[in-house]
Amino acid sequence: MKRILFLLLIAQPLLAIDFNDPRSLVAVAIEKHPSLVRLRAEAGAARERIEPAAALPNPMVMAGVQNKQLDLRDDEMMTMYMVGASQTLVRPEKREARREAAELEAHAVESELASMRAEIERDVLLAWYDLAAADAHINAAEMVREMIAAVVAAARVRYEVGNAAQGEVIRAQLQQSNLEHDLLRLRGVRRAALARLLPLLELPLSTDVPRVVIPEHTDDLTIDAPATPPADHPAIVALETEVARAEAELRLARADAKPDIDLEAQYGYRRLQRDMFSLTARVELPLRRDVTIEPRVREAILRRDAAKARIAELRRTLVQAMGEAIVAHEEATSQMKFHHEVLVPQAQLAFESTLAAYQTGAASFESMLDTETSYLRLRLEYYEFLAQHAQAVVNYEALRRGARSMQ
Repeated sequence: MKRILFLLLIAQPLLAIDFNDPRSLVAVAIEKHPSLVRLRAEAGAARERIEPAAALPNPMVMAGVQNKQLDLRDDEMMTMYMVGASQTLVRPEKREARREAAELEAHAVESELASMRAEIERDVLLAWYDLAAADAHINAAEMVREMIAAVVAAARVRYEVGNAAQGEVIRAQLQQSNLEHDLLRLRGVRRAALARLLPLLELPLSTDVPRVVIPEHTDDLTIDAPATPPADHPAIVALETEVARAEAELRLARADAKPDIDLEAQYGYRRLQRDMFSLTARVELPLRRDVTIEPRVREAILRRDAAKARIAELRRTLVQAMGEAIVAHEEATSQMKFHHEVLVPQAQLAFESTLAAYQTGAASFESMLDTETSYLRLRLEYYEFLAQHAQAVVNYEALRRGARSMQ
């Protein structure tokens, strides 16, 4: 009984996943992916750094005694008991620059989170379409295998009645073996697709995944936008944030040339004399600004220029990748429609009619094998173009929503 309950607990998460619904798989992957969990934590940590970045330093308090004699007696002129406090006053422009840099850092992590989410969604959908195409290929090959079984049976009947040579039976059996070989290869392709998909869902590679069904038509998957990344593309926004952070660091470095003020107040108590107080202001002299400030200014300028160049590089990469996705979508759409409307129906009709003619002796064995090979090849090509058509849209949408490259 305990064993049954244990197996049910293991199977429960798997039963909740509908492998025929790729969007539900995306939801599972986004919820569990460790990279997103890490970035969410980093974004929260970055947000927690904003307030401390602009806060004043804590005040300092002091207490002690001055000029106590070695025998621990008070000197009525010199011994003084003191208390005091000090506070460093940071210039407002420095505090504002630090706050802005912290806010921009949090914004950059959040933009990276959006990019990572788009890339994970893309990876799941691409792996699912590879799996669906492999299952469609296997289904088509198994259907043709049944037809080949009919061919083998027909060849044996003709051989037994003396209307065909034994070589036709052997060649039909060889064709059947070749088809079994193709099925082994297609099952390997399916396992490779699952090896990409299951880790994204945090499922073991030994998970038994039922065959999924690829839509026979994907006409609703279209690309109706240009090969231009949007202005709010998360990856571009992250780099623009890096430029703004470099600007904030530049202002902060330049503000350090104007030192902060440290105020200190003390009160002294003397038992036999009058009490005393002192008020001190300290200001750092930026005498070594050429080695402490100027290098930071130059570093911030170079970081800003590098981030701007990376924005240009990323825009060029995105335009190229989106253009490739559009071209791949157009080609796959044309091929898919031509295969579905013309090539596959014609090949199926030719194979079925040739098989019937061969069974009655009106067609040669070679023509029957040629039509069978053409039908299987064109049907597999159709599902391949069907998957490529959908994957091109997946790649384009991922690039538009935040992905940094095309897979």
